[in-house]
Amino acid sequence: MSDYKKNENGKLEPLNPQEALDYLEKKKQGNSSNAEPEDRAAKEAKLLGSTKEAIQLRKAEINGEIKLLQSRLSGEINIIKASETAKERAGKHLAVFGALYLCTCTIAFLFSMSILGSESIAVAATLVTLVVTQLSSILKTVVDTKEPKDPVELMSDVAHKAMGNDKISEEK
Repeated sequence: MSDYKKNENGKLEPLNPQEALDYLEKKKQGNSSNAEPEDRAAKEAKLLGSTKEAIQLRKAEINGEIKLLQSRLSGEINIIKASETAKERAGKHLAVFGALYLCTCTIAFLFSMSILGSESIAVAATLVTLVVTQLSSILKTVVDTKEPKDPVELMSDVAHKAMGNDKISEEK
């Protein structure tokens, strides 16, 4: 087929030598631009000329991907933290530090027993008991306070009750 060309009528006719050379030149140029795609490593090796530079380039790409993933994940964590309610944050804080607060009050009371005289111990015990009791009630109030439901959830509950479904799921 390379020795022939189509004329106006669509019939094949032989190429003259100059047309054949032009055709071969075009084919070579087309093959060089449409060559089979090389794999990435081969292209890197060809462009950079050394394995060391190829390794450094790949390492830089991987480090960039890692940093991108870390920033994306830290952004998602920040969104989750920002959407936490006060009750959730207080509950987490108390789970970590609540026992420490009560232990500190108890140690302060025991330390004050060694410093104070026998007539002042009753007053100190009363004050420490009052502080511990108030701290415990504040902590309990923060943790046990129910949050108002979302209006959509309230409408869903009403619709379930109206349809006769007595089982309403309470997620909060």
